[in-house]
Amino acid sequence: MRSKRIVLHDEEKLKRINPETMKIFQRYKVDMTMRNLSPRTQKHYTYDLQQWFIYVYDNQDNRSVKELNDEDITEFLYFCTSEGNNAERIKARTSAISALYKFMRKKRMIVENPTEFIDRPRRGMRITKQTYLTPEQVALMRERLIDTKDLQLRTYAMLSLSTMARASAIASIRWDQIDLEGKIIKGVLEKEGKIVDLFFSDEVKYLLVQLKEQRAEKHRDDHGWLFFSGRNTDKPVNTGTLNDWSKRIGSMIGVPTLHPHDFRHSGATLLKNAGMSLEDVSVLLSHESTDVTKKYYIKEDTGRISSIKSNYNI
Repeated sequence: MRSKRIVLHDEEKLKRINPETMKIFQRYKVDMTMRNLSPRTQKHYTYDLQQWFIYVYDNQDNRSVKELNDEDITEFLYFCTSEGNNAERIKARTSAISALYKFMRKKRMIVENPTEFIDRPRRGMRITKQTYLTPEQVALMRERLIDTKDLQLRTYAMLSLSTMARASAIASIRWDQIDLEGKIIKGVLEKEGKIVDLFFSDEVKYLLVQLKEQRAEKHRDDHGWLFFSGRNTDKPVNTGTLNDWSKRIGSMIGVPTLHPHDFRHSGATLLKNAGMSLEDVSVLLSHESTDVTKKYYIKEDTGRISSIKSNYNI
């Protein structure tokens, strides 16, 4: 089946794309020419990258490509999927973005390529859209995580769902930022260098206390980091590891494509459907306006809407 065409091209917006992004892009176009890539390949890569730049301009504060991470790129790919792109088209878009980051890494502009943490769809594979965990799935997740007896994994899942923080923020949390009594994590670094506070539930408070006590009993020195992987306790966990943890959790509940950002979308939707105002959910997500929250983070409760409509008998 032919992929649906998405039109994002806008000459006026292209003139206002982040200057650092455009400077890197111009260098990359020279590199493509020097490597004798075919005019057709250069045309396709340029088209796909410019569409991505416009999406970032419209939805991600026009940040530089150097500031974007795997979650930001995945958000764009989810958008393309929801607009009708098939697996082959998503794979092509990912290749174009990945090639740019490979160039940037080769030129020592970045330390790691964020697309390395994104799973590319295989030929004929159905693209899984953004996952919004239901209350039933959350209950099952809680049950399965208890069975694993992996307290760090359990804390990660419930903290991510409760705070709705991005993976990069979760990875950077230190114990001295956590106010257990107030149920607040203070001064967390978010996108664009924003410093935000995260708010968590009583359940998460209990898990944090248990995790701290467990490490003390086992004499595990975490060097102040909330999460770490393997024996490397002197450095925080990275987002790639959090992606692996999410997939492991997803496999327990029949959602093998579960991604760290899914906790953010799921938490927002669960709060909104439980009665929290859109404005308050938007504040917790650190969004500049409710427009982004409503368009990309909230899945409407169709059962509730159907029930309300039935009262009007029209």
